[in-house]
Order: sequence, then structure tokens, then C-alpha cells
Amino acid sequence: MSISNAYETTDQAILSHSPDLGRGGSTAVTAILIDNQKLWVANVGDSRAVLSRKGVAEQMTIDHEPNTERGIIEN
Repeated sequence: MSISNAYETTDQAILSHSPDLGRGGSTAVTAILIDNQKLWVANVGDSRAVLSRKGVAEQMTIDHEPNTERGIIEN
């Protein structure tokens, strides 16, 4: 929940300055390791988190692409 709140707060801050910044977008990946035991990963946009396990890449997130998520973006 903290990652979601941070993303939402950042989104609102950017949107509040949109006239100054112009149109655009961004992507982000966040990874938090807790007590060397739990890994929380989140992404926004087409950023992708990948974990290397014994040299093999494992995709941990799914890209968010405007073409496939148009309704979510418009809402």
C-alpha cells in the first residue's frame, strides 16, 4: 500500500504542475527488500523489473502500455 500511495502522491504533484511541465509521461520501477526476506516490486508505465535467479532472468512486472490500457488512462 505504501508504494501505491507514493505513486499516487507523485502523480498528483506532477498533475498539479502540468501547465508548467507540458504534456508527457514517465515510467518507474520500485523495489523494496524487507529484512532480506521479502521483496516488494511495483511498476508504472513500460518500466520492467527483472530478477536474475542463478543467471536466469525472471520478469517480475508486466508493462503498462497505453494501447492496452486506454480505458484506465482515460478514467
